[in-house]
Amino acid sequence: MSVEEHMRRDPVTAASEISVQDAAKLMETRNTGYVIALDEDGKPRGILTDRDIALRVLRRGLDAAETSVESVIASDLVTIRPSATLTLAMRRMRSYGVRRLPVIDSSGTLVGLFDWNDAVRVLSSELDHAARVAGAQA
Repeated sequence: MSVEEHMRRDPVTAASEISVQDAAKLMETRNTGYVIALDEDGKPRGILTDRDIALRVLRRGLDAAETSVESVIASDLVTIRPSATLTLAMRRMRSYGVRRLPVIDSSGTLVGLFDWNDAVRVLSSELDHAARVAGAQA
């Protein structure tokens, strides 16, 4: 199974120059805990999470209306290709300690998002299928 089969094709994105406050409003509107920050060419630069807002903005006493997303996102974005296996995606998440992997094509353009929830959904479905097969053979 590939990442492309299970990724979300409409991740929440915004320009990296927007304020953290505007990003938080977008998270609220889309009912999610992240925004993928895009550069001027529409390529992913980083991910801002609700946890980042709490730890990198509020805890430091920064003004969310005056602080750009670009200034608080981590610079070491971990990505994956659509053709990658789910095993590789989960290994990458574990190795880098991330819960979300922007999915990019060969030109670096964002095509989706694969996250820990997607991995759990796939694994639980596979375990359910295995249990049914085992039950039928008993």
